[in-house]
Amino acid sequence: MTDDARGPGEDSSDRSLTLDERVGRLQGIKQHLQVLDRTGFDFLSLPNIYGLDPVARSPFVIPETFISEEVGGSITILDSVENESLAQENINQMLNNFLPGGYKRRWGGFYLWRGAWHHDTEIGHADVGPMFEWSDSIPLTELLGSVDDVAYTELEFDPDNVTVYTPRAMNVERLSSDDPDYVWVVDKGIVWTGSPPGTTRSLSSDPTTNYLWFKHAVDNFEESTTPVTDSDLVSGYRFYDDHRFMRCYYASLLTLYPMKSTRVESGIMRYREENDGRTAFIGSKERSQLLTFEIDRPTLRDTIEDILESDGHLRRDLQFAFLHSLVWEELFFQEEALDHTYQVRPLVEHLLGADFWQRVDQDNEQGVFPLSGSKLVHSVERLLPSETSTRLRLLGHDSAENSAILEILEAHTEKVARILALCRNDDYLLDFAEDVVVHSAEHALSGWANKLTGSGTAFELWYDVNFQANGGDAARIAVYDPIQGGAGIAKEVSRRLDDRTEIGVDSGLAEQGHCHSAMADTATIDLLGRYPDGSLYDLHRNNRSQFRELVEETIDGLVPEQDAYSLDDLHSHVDQRVQLLFETRELARFYSYIAAEYSTVESEIGRTPRPADLALHLDRHVFRDPSIRATYEQFASDSGRRDIAEIGERLEELTVQCITACPDCLKTDGGVCVRGASQQEATLNRRLLAEVFSTR
Repeated sequence: MTDDARGPGEDSSDRSLTLDERVGRLQGIKQHLQVLDRTGFDFLSLPNIYGLDPVARSPFVIPETFISEEVGGSITILDSVENESLAQENINQMLNNFLPGGYKRRWGGFYLWRGAWHHDTEIGHADVGPMFEWSDSIPLTELLGSVDDVAYTELEFDPDNVTVYTPRAMNVERLSSDDPDYVWVVDKGIVWTGSPPGTTRSLSSDPTTNYLWFKHAVDNFEESTTPVTDSDLVSGYRFYDDHRFMRCYYASLLTLYPMKSTRVESGIMRYREENDGRTAFIGSKERSQLLTFEIDRPTLRDTIEDILESDGHLRRDLQFAFLHSLVWEELFFQEEALDHTYQVRPLVEHLLGADFWQRVDQDNEQGVFPLSGSKLVHSVERLLPSETSTRLRLLGHDSAENSAILEILEAHTEKVARILALCRNDDYLLDFAEDVVVHSAEHALSGWANKLTGSGTAFELWYDVNFQANGGDAARIAVYDPIQGGAGIAKEVSRRLDDRTEIGVDSGLAEQGHCHSAMADTATIDLLGRYPDGSLYDLHRNNRSQFRELVEETIDGLVPEQDAYSLDDLHSHVDQRVQLLFETRELARFYSYIAAEYSTVESEIGRTPRPADLALHLDRHVFRDPSIRATYEQFASDSGRRDIAEIGERLEELTVQCITACPDCLKTDGGVCVRGASQQEATLNRRLLAEVFSTR
């Protein structure tokens, strides 16, 4: 092949190919010929050979089928042992399956495969050099500009030592056994199969792997936008016919299952390219049609301040969402104080218990947040008695002598005290709330755009997570088509908006914060609480028309805006919930009584009650009805056929499950949300979103 070899569509004025590109084209032709030899076909397939050509660029790449290609494009998969092509696959799907820590059944006879990365590198890292053939590489500082740290990531990196590598081919290895020996290599901090050097700990199965990644907008955004005249919060929108993003994968978050143990552990593996001696971020280039909105930050912050000042209930719920987020960021990722991801929720539950104790027993209006580290440890100790299964022991937590959570709090008293101090600081809470609203608006924009077109498309989501650090007056949110180059859905939404004199963006975003599941939970609790003696049971069984009237009356009292919900869906949800709770007369009386106590607990703690709050309340409550007391004692006892008390599960059935977000409102697939691997629910807030965009 000569120096002036050209890709499809290039004219004589195009640049000459580099040596790497010429070698890549030869490899692509060789791979295609190997496929022809193996399959017995004696003709060239232009779609296939163009798909293997690293120089061919859209729109000159011809897809193998009429199915549009997912955003990010495709990658060639190679058998590293046989040195032959296995398939052309979507790059993001492959990276989410085969980056270090991933094991999947796939090609051939549905064999088990792993990425061909290597362990001969720094501790806690995987050498991804053997796994990929790169098409491009760029220093991270050239991609992001001059930065002191990588604000996108949940782990700390020195930007000067990082290169973003874009692969054109991925090497995989077929495992020799359908049941390989998975081990954790203690000396190297990696997962492996077989017998690698060093001290190993056997695992009962392959790890559960979540990949940490971020998106960076490669192309600049235009300053001019189409003004939005009917909103004070959203200043304008703009459609881009072609916009580029770089999705960067920077670590594998593993959940490990040690052999012959009921405990789980977590591990984090970063990536290196040993040929260059550089920390590696693995990049996939995404191009699509993009729709952006700009939110006016000064107006947004003023609105949030007013809401938090007037709604103490929402403010305290937001404080615990902030707490949850900081536990992830500072205790799990930075300090590595937690053994595994499943300790995040129990730790927060212990802090919720301490908050209940401070509010109710100590009459401390701020709850857990003013406590120093030592006072917090003492408060949690009191909630974990050794002699009896009471207080937080009711929920299955260990005694103080055996509590891993208490050990974490004792070992990191200063860090935990700092987290609590951040949560009670008005300025930090406002910053967190602003980021939460922008993140929630990004998710809501996807839902609203879908409603406008009825397309049912799962948009790709993006917002500038660094908008606060950049210090501008606008925060940008965006959705783009999940089809490489765009499928026209984002453009259609833009056209619909252009045809309107008033686009209704405020009401459209606010509506996405109205959660049917949360409203059904609230209505069920409210309905049962009006009949604490359980008399609703007979009405539910014997007079369905009157029961439906009660449901409608309850929902009408809770839903001020009838257009915000599907009332038929709410009626159906409530009826189903009551049906499950009223399995027997005894259960109906118990749940109705607890529902009546729910409002008492809510008033005492000033936030949405969780199972821990109800459990602590009932533990000190005097039951005057012997039958209800007997049912409670049955669930609270750890004797009989169960090794732990059942009360936690029973109370969870009578609490609002969606406090911040759920799949019925804002939560989406983790592979779409930029915070999907760990903090999605904590950094979304349906109620704050609805309040912010309903008050203007």
